[in-house]
Amino acid sequence: YGHAGRRIDNPAEVEDALKWAFSEEMKEKLVFLDFRTDQTENVYPMIPGGKGLSEMILV
Repeated sequence: YGHAGRRIDNPAEVEDALKWAFSEEMKEKLVFLDFRTDQTENVYPMIPGGKGLSEMILV
């Protein structure tokens, strides 16, 4: 189907992965990013109160 994806294992890879996902090359594709985190980290989606998923803060 032409989907694309990457696994991000290291925090140093995050910026490059996001640039790739939003690049002109990926504009017409469904992109999956698999961010691997330690189970002990407190990770939550950064979505402002009252906003939708499309308004997630990425940076």
